[in-house]
Amino acid sequence: KMKEKLRKKQPVAYRILENALLGKTSAHAYLFFGDKGCGKFKSAILLAQSLLCEKEGFACEKCDVCRRVAENNFSDLIIIDGSIKTIKKEDIMHIQEEFNKTALEATGKKIYILNLVENATADAMNSLLKFLEEPASDVTAILISEQLDKVLPTIVSRCQKIPFRKPPVKEGLEFARNEDIDELDAYLCSHIAADADEILALSEDENYRNARDWAMEVIEHFYDDPYMTLLTIQTQAFNEKKGNDRIQFAYFNEILTIFFRNGIMQKSECKDDIWNRMMSKYSKEQCVEYLNICVSTKNRFSKSVSVKLLVDSMLIRMKEVADGE
Repeated sequence: KMKEKLRKKQPVAYRILENALLGKTSAHAYLFFGDKGCGKFKSAILLAQSLLCEKEGFACEKCDVCRRVAENNFSDLIIIDGSIKTIKKEDIMHIQEEFNKTALEATGKKIYILNLVENATADAMNSLLKFLEEPASDVTAILISEQLDKVLPTIVSRCQKIPFRKPPVKEGLEFARNEDIDELDAYLCSHIAADADEILALSEDENYRNARDWAMEVIEHFYDDPYMTLLTIQTQAFNEKKGNDRIQFAYFNEILTIFFRNGIMQKSECKDDIWNRMMSKYSKEQCVEYLNICVSTKNRFSKSVSVKLLVDSMLIRMKEVADGE
């Protein structure tokens, strides 16, 4: 059950939400914030279930309502995923229009979840702020953020903030190795995902695997031939549709970020031969510059429409560093 995972992995978040649910003092807007891989989205689904389920406190996670919420098949629940696409003003207006209508479900409650709310345009943020400033009694907002500093302070101030903390990487790495997951995947997945279930699921996820392959292409070949590596990525990578290119790029950038952080430290818990051989080739100074490019690209990614253009810009900047420009 997600309830038990939340209690064990995120005791602070669990206690805040349990008190609100049992005391029937739920806020009109919540903001779940913390690093990637903390279980924030699954916890948002659990909160939505708990607000709608007949069971007192946290949801039973078994009834028809809970099941339909988990399947995103509940009429008065709207989920917009900023990891797949930029959240636009039209998305916020759609929520407002739908929730101005009479509730379709017997519960009479309406809930919307915005995953990675920082990936919203300025217009969308302003529309969301106006929506939050005039809360309806039957509407609950659940916002999720990995970069709280990218969210309008006025939006943050109108939400009850729920902190999420990522568990120690060593725990996940030990688990992954015990599950006989490939060493490189064990290392990367334990850095990206939060718990055992997520590590297992991520290691088998096609989007992650594609991103890992392209990231390793850069790690292994960029040092010796930045131009050909850039050309390979430009022509062959991130051709997926329906938002998969954005998901893959997020993993791609995350893996490169992990690598260059290791490079700065000149040490790693990873036992993969290629990873360690390449890490020893890059200088600390190069790793610092490449890491800065990864971080700034992540910041631009939240507002970018074209993954292809973002990838091109990122790798061209890295090539300029490699060429000493």
